[in-house]
Amino acid sequence: MSNKTITYDLAQKYVKDKDKAIHTFIETSLDKTQQIFSYENLPETIPQNELENLLQRYGHCIIIKEGGNLYAVTGGFSGEPDVYNKPTEYTVSNVALKLSKTYKIGVDCVLVKNDYNSVGMLPIIEKYGVLMTDSEISLNLAAILSRITMLISAPDDKTKASADLFMQKIINGDFSVIGENGFFDGVKLQTAAVANGNYITQLIELIQYYKASFLNEIGLNANFNMKRERLNESEVLMNIDNLLPFIENMFTERKTAFEAVNKMFEESIVVDYNSVWKTTHEHADKETALAETDETKLNGFHLAENGENESERTETSTETNRESTGDLVLTDETEETVETEETDGNETETEETDGNETETEETDGNNAETDETDGNDTETEETVETDETEENEENGKGAK
Repeated sequence: MSNKTITYDLAQKYVKDKDKAIHTFIETSLDKTQQIFSYENLPETIPQNELENLLQRYGHCIIIKEGGNLYAVTGGFSGEPDVYNKPTEYTVSNVALKLSKTYKIGVDCVLVKNDYNSVGMLPIIEKYGVLMTDSEISLNLAAILSRITMLISAPDDKTKASADLFMQKIINGDFSVIGENGFFDGVKLQTAAVANGNYITQLIELIQYYKASFLNEIGLNANFNMKRERLNESEVLMNIDNLLPFIENMFTERKTAFEAVNKMFEESIVVDYNSVWKTTHEHADKETALAETDETKLNGFHLAENGENESERTETSTETNRESTGDLVLTDETEETVETEETDGNETETEETDGNETETEETDGNNAETDETDGNDTETEETVETDETEENEENGKGAK
C-alpha cells in the first residue's frame, strides 16, 4: 500500500509540479523532432542525433576538422560583423578535444544553422510547454472537483461518524442500511453547481488546440478544428500549407551548409526529410504539380478557345465582306437587266402565237395598239376595199 502511495506521489509531480512538467515536455518534444531529417554519408565522428541536438537546442554549430576527423561543435559568435551584420568568427571551447580556438567562418569551418535566425527549437517548445502545463493543471483540478456532486454536513460527531461509515461502504461497493431517524434529521445535503461539466469540455478543447498548434509548428498535421460533428476533405487538407514554411527553412539551411561542407572537406553528405515529414512534403509536391498541370491545361484551353473564337470572327468577317460584295454585284446585274428589259420603266412586249396572234405594245405605260390576225383578216380588208372602189365608180358615172 505504501509503494502505491509513493508511486502516485512521484507521478503526480509531472502534473502538479510545473518545473518538472515543462522539463518533461521539452525532452519528449526534442525526441520527436530528432526524426525530422535523415543524413547519408555522415562521418562516424558526427552522430546524427548529436548533430540535431546541437542545432535544435542552441540553434547553430560549426563543422571543423581536427586530427583528420570532422566534428560538430558549438560555441559563440565573435569577430567583426560583415556588411549584413552577420558574425564572421566562431569561438569554440571544447574540453574533450582540448580546443579553445576562434575559427573564421567560411574559411576554417562551416557554420550550420537550425534556421535562418539561429533560433532553434527550444523557444517554440518552451512556449507551448507553459501553455500545456497550465491547461493540464486546470483540467486535473476540474476533474477532481467533478467528484463532489454534493456536500454532507452533520450537527454532531455521532451523526458524522454514521455519515462517514455510510460513504465508505458505498465507495467499497457494499450495501448500507440507515436505521436511525436521527441520521435523517441531522444530516443535510447541499448540491454542487452543475456547470463543471461544460467547463471540463472547454478545457479539453483548449488543450487540443494548444497541442495541435504545437504539432503544426514542428511540421506535423493535427486537427485543431473544434467542430463536433464531422470534417469534410477540404477542412482536413486546408492545414497542410501551415506545416511547410518553418520545416522548409530548416531543411534549406541544412542543405546549404552541408553543400559547403562537401566542397570544403571533400565529403558527400546528403540531407533529406524523414518519416512522416517526408510523406507530408511529397504529398505537398504532388499537389503543387497537379495544380500547375491543371493551370497549364486551363490556360491552354483558354488560348485554344480564344484562337477558335478569333478564327470564327475572321471567317465571319470574311463571309460578311463576301456577301456584301456579292450583293453589290447582284444589284448591278439586276439594274442592267431591268434597264435592258424595260424602257422608261414601263415598256413591255408580249408575243403569243397559238393560231391567233396578238401583239401588244405599250409606250409610256398608257398608249396601246392591238392588231389581231386570225386567218380572215386579208379577206375582210380586200372586201372593204372592193366596196369602196365600186362606190367611187358609181359616183363617177353619176357625175358624168
